[in-house]
Amino acid sequence: MRGNIPMTMSGCRCRGIGQIPRLFDGATRIGALAALAALAVSSSIFARDDGRTEISVDIPDPTYERPTWSEEREAFGARLALGYELEDTLAEEFAGWILEAAIRQSLEPELLASLVMTESSFRKDVRSSVGAVGPAQVQPLLWKEFCSVDLMNPEENVYCGAQILAYYQDRCANTAFAPEDAQSCALRSYNVGYRNRDNVYFRPAASRYVAKINRHLAPLTNS
Repeated sequence: MRGNIPMTMSGCRCRGIGQIPRLFDGATRIGALAALAALAVSSSIFARDDGRTEISVDIPDPTYERPTWSEEREAFGARLALGYELEDTLAEEFAGWILEAAIRQSLEPELLASLVMTESSFRKDVRSSVGAVGPAQVQPLLWKEFCSVDLMNPEENVYCGAQILAYYQDRCANTAFAPEDAQSCALRSYNVGYRNRDNVYFRPAASRYVAKINRHLAPLTNS
């Protein structure tokens, strides 16, 4: 089961260039230094007073820049506005929520956006006849404790929807033959429940739900 996944990176225990002379002697050391020099764009080799050899390597700056969070949100918001004919401010607001929730739960943001479109058409305060609430149409009695959020808050509602979908994907992955099967299983479970996903009585509704999700994926995939 996935919750708020801390996004950390393990430390790299690497030796610096200045430590190379201590690791090798003689021809082995010279060969290692030569290999490093060949990989560098520009480098210089010089001898120290104590007779050891050192190498200085100039590493070029990256030729690209990662978009800022604001740029990513604006770009995805523009896709939502175009694909679903949303007002720009609303689209950008939801774009930030969807991107963050998708990152936390290792989901495709387009899939999560299509789920929100299917469930609520990006309406924040909608409530269904069976009691599901918010943009992701979450049932409070079933999921409030699981998500530990305020489901009446549209931002937290989207996060909860993502957490539920990721939970179902984890469960479905144990029985699926391919990733797309796990995704379909998770979507059917989100709509009718995990135990009912393949039930003969619920299968038509679940199949219609998956087809609707796929239709709403198309505008984002093609944009």
